[in-house]
Parts: sequence; structure tokens; C-alpha cells
Amino acid sequence: MTLPVRSFLLTLISLAFVVLAPAHAQAAVTIGIGDQKAEMWQDPRLKSLGLKHARLVVAYDRILRKDFTFYDAWIGAAQVRGVDVVVAFNHSSRSHKALPSVAQYRRVIRNFRARYPHVRTMTTWNEANHLTQPTFRNPKRAAQYYNALRQECSGCKIVAADVLDQSNMVPWLKTFKRYAVRPKVWGLHNYKDANRNRPFRNSGTAQFLRTVKGEVWLTETGGIVRFAKGTTFRGGVAAEKAAARATARTFALANMSSRIKRVYLYQWSADPRFINWDSGLVDSVGRARPALHVLRAQVNRQRRSRGLPAVPPLAAKLGVRLPLF
Repeated sequence: MTLPVRSFLLTLISLAFVVLAPAHAQAAVTIGIGDQKAEMWQDPRLKSLGLKHARLVVAYDRILRKDFTFYDAWIGAAQVRGVDVVVAFNHSSRSHKALPSVAQYRRVIRNFRARYPHVRTMTTWNEANHLTQPTFRNPKRAAQYYNALRQECSGCKIVAADVLDQSNMVPWLKTFKRYAVRPKVWGLHNYKDANRNRPFRNSGTAQFLRTVKGEVWLTETGGIVRFAKGTTFRGGVAAEKAAARATARTFALANMSSRIKRVYLYQWSADPRFINWDSGLVDSVGRARPALHVLRAQVNRQRRSRGLPAVPPLAAKLGVRLPLF
């Protein structure tokens, strides 16, 4: 590691410790990782961090037709590692516009539970207020899905509405709340707050907290390295450093409210071939990015508070892969 890079990381990690210190005593947020690739379980650095929570998004149509090919390895690897999985149901793998009936949604839940009975943490619908989702203009149907999920998975931990911090968030949630039966846990993807450094009082996170009651999870968040074309997130060294600062900011935002209980960073590693998104803590060839060191600093802060030994420095490159099972 060159001296300038080392200096940057030490400065950033020191800043993270200062920024992340809550103004009042509260329980540390639970940290999880989201990624669609089962290969993340083969990275020894993830094992070193000792995280016991992870998030997976599944296409409802695949579960409806009992096609578990895309999910068996991922969920199986999490199970053998003792990781609690929160599964978020998502639009069809074939069409973003297909809106399943409530009866179809019930069959999805029944099929999923029959295949993975140990998974008992679920999100009704992934990013339900986004225009790529069939629930974008139908928060009432999303609420009906939530009510069905409560009935089909009694005793499960359920994230009622999982939304992105965009302009339609509040009106969408207000409609959802009219039809949802006693929601207790809410999910937010606060990428804008994390990456744009807005004051908390003006943030989507604060707005979300004012709109809903109960426990809040940041179910997908973190620092963006590269996004689509023609945006401010264009990749490269500068973007990786900015993503590290956004990761530190993510935890600072979480510490602004005792109601925020969990943070799931997305994603563990960049996809082998860039399509339109990269927020990896690790790049596509296994190189650790600065954001990974920010995550380690946060983990170690929590470990010290519990009297546990620190996670040692993480390897700069992926070493020997661990077996999935």
C-alpha cells in the first residue's frame, strides 16, 4: 500500500470513528450485507468480519414456478455459516410490469417457505415505490401483499414496506399505511442521503422516520462507485474514495435515530461485467476498496464495546476461496 493511500485510509477511518459516535447512548445497529452473487460467501474477508445478517432479492415468478436454481447455493451457504437471511420479493425475471394477484403472491410465499423453512425474515416487496416495480403505482396492492405475508408466515420478522428515498416516497407510504394491518418494521434505501451529504434534518431518512412509526431498517444502502451513464458516479479512484465517505455517512445516519436497528450495505463485490450499477466494497477482481476498511472500522468499534478482539486488517486481494458448503 502506497503512503498516500495509507494516509487517506487512516484519515478516513479516524473520521468515521468521530462521525459515528452517537450523541446519546444506544444499542449498536446490526450490520448486514446484500449481494446477489453466491461467490461472496467464498471470500475469507467476509468471514473475518463475522457478520451474521445478509439480504437476498428473489424474483417472484421463479418462486411461483418452483425454480430455485438461482437461490439454493446462496441460501445454503448462508445457512451453513449461521447467517440470518432477509429475503426480499421482487418483480418478475421476465417483465417489470407483471403485477401478481394476491392469490399468486400467497403461492409464492408457500412455495418459498416449503423450500427454505429456516428463512423467517422477509421483506414484502423490494423497492416497491420504484418505477421498475409493478407496485410503483399500486401501494394498495403492496399492502395487500404484506397482509398476506403476515398470515402465511406467522411468527416471521417482516419488513412491511421497503422503499427508495425518492420524491414519491411519502405519498406512496401514506397510501400503503391505509391498507396495511399493523406494520411494525419498515425498510428504506437511503442512497441519496448517503451519497449526497445532506443535513439530517433535510434528509429522506428523517422524512421517512416522520412518516412511519415503528422499527426501521436501512435494507439497502452504501456508497455508489459507478451508476449508469452520464451520471456523477463514473468509477475510478476518486469515486471509490467518495463511496468510502458515503459508507461512513451511512452509519452516521443510522446513529441519528434509535429507531434504526439494522443497516444492510449493498453490495459486497462489483459484478464481473458492469451493466448499470457498482457499489461494491470489493471490485470485480477481488481488490478491497476503501469502503471495506470503513466497514471493518465500524465492526471493530462495535466489537470493542462488547469487549471482543478486533478484526485484523483485511487482505488487499482475495486469497483462497472458501468452499460454499
